[in-house]
Amino acid sequence: MTGDANDSPEETTATTDASGADTDRALDWATEPHMSPVDALMWRGDADRRLRGTISMLEIYDRLPDQRRFMAAHEWASRMAPRFRQRVIDSPFGTGTPSWSIDPEFDLHYHVRRIRLAGDGSMRELLTVCEQLAMTALDPTRPPWEATLIEGLPEGKAAYFLKAHHALTDGLGAIIGLAQLHSTSREPSPNKPQPPNPNPKNVSALDVLGRQLVEELQRLPRRAEMTAKGVWALSNPRRALRETLRYGRSVPRVAGLVSPPGSPLLARRSVSWRFSAFEVPLADLKAAAKASRASVNDVYVAGLIGGFRLYHEKLHVSVDTIPVAIPISVRRPDDAKGGNRIAVGRLAAPLNIDDPFERVLTIREQVRVARTEPAVDLFNTLGAVLAWLPGQVIAQFSGTTAGNDLQASNVPGIPWETYVAGAKVERMFPFGPLPGCAVMATMISHNGIGCIGINQDAASITEPELFADCLVDGFNEVLALAADDGSDVVPGMLTRVV
Repeated sequence: MTGDANDSPEETTATTDASGADTDRALDWATEPHMSPVDALMWRGDADRRLRGTISMLEIYDRLPDQRRFMAAHEWASRMAPRFRQRVIDSPFGTGTPSWSIDPEFDLHYHVRRIRLAGDGSMRELLTVCEQLAMTALDPTRPPWEATLIEGLPEGKAAYFLKAHHALTDGLGAIIGLAQLHSTSREPSPNKPQPPNPNPKNVSALDVLGRQLVEELQRLPRRAEMTAKGVWALSNPRRALRETLRYGRSVPRVAGLVSPPGSPLLARRSVSWRFSAFEVPLADLKAAAKASRASVNDVYVAGLIGGFRLYHEKLHVSVDTIPVAIPISVRRPDDAKGGNRIAVGRLAAPLNIDDPFERVLTIREQVRVARTEPAVDLFNTLGAVLAWLPGQVIAQFSGTTAGNDLQASNVPGIPWETYVAGAKVERMFPFGPLPGCAVMATMISHNGIGCIGINQDAASITEPELFADCLVDGFNEVLALAADDGSDVVPGMLTRVV
């Protein structure tokens, strides 16, 4: 969430747009005063620590940022995006959608930490520290994020680890925020907007309950309208029955109730996370996608599945398919730029297909079908009702994610060079939570590189080094398709960052 503020408050000057209006105002990002129903479901999922919704980003810097500018950048960013000063206020019963409210005791000293690696400064040591930071629960009485600057990397480099609750935003929303809060130059920017500190508001649990009841009353006309449309649809009973049956058949698929059984090799679950990081030139991903007449996302998922196939083969376990979930963005251009705007797509990923080209096409078709499921937006549709359930009850729905062996996410990243307090961001590795699944894979593109963060359950992946090697080999099988279209393209390679 870092940016780059002016070197001193005295140098701050207000900026104006072409009309002369004052532009010292906060970003139009995560401005909703309360959570959406889907955000609330993610927040309440923490009632079961296996479903803890912590998302993380690891950035590698080419140098240690200037400490004064680094802290000033966070202070500036928390004014530009006031969500980072807001805590969650829930209703007295822990039901409905919670509100966001400026924390009157917001303390940047708590949220921004600085540590030094004690060992050799290797990527493995860095990832081990990040695992421990990510597994530590966020304080629910404070704004739900923490940032850690990590020193002690080779060649004077540094790292930055940001963790936040998934209720803040989805992956695309996070990238939108980071793109606006990171600097585009190594030097300070003297004319940045300087919004004032947001004023705390006293929001009580009873205030939240009152707001929830008013919203429910406001929804009554909409629900009456939907009921009327349902009755009107009966004027054409054949079409109404056809659409009802089509939607009804789609619901179990979207909810994961008819997914293939999970692999016995990956059946165990725990609360222990393990991270690994990989990178691949984005141009090579695009070349493989072009050669296979598929999308970059299809190639990415097929590469991951190739790794799972090899891992099972090496350990002599025969499995035809595994259950995989992918997020499907339902974010519209006019949607708010924070919060979560995602639906769930379900795949029966083939581990019995040796040919990488056939594997890519199979994934491509399954993704197409998942995106066009009539009930694809099921959880957003039911969210307003589910949000009224207590966290302990919501946790019982974890079977919709706990049955997945893999969840894979691919988010467009920042295609230009970015800086933080004088340090250049060389890589950005995302790590999603483990909501009961065996492996969470997340890729973002950063300045021409596909950066892949793998979060795996330590009880599910019992041979982590072998699994990492299999991911590299399986991914490179798919990347090699770029050489099969008769061009002079040299196939790219996925590499593990160690």
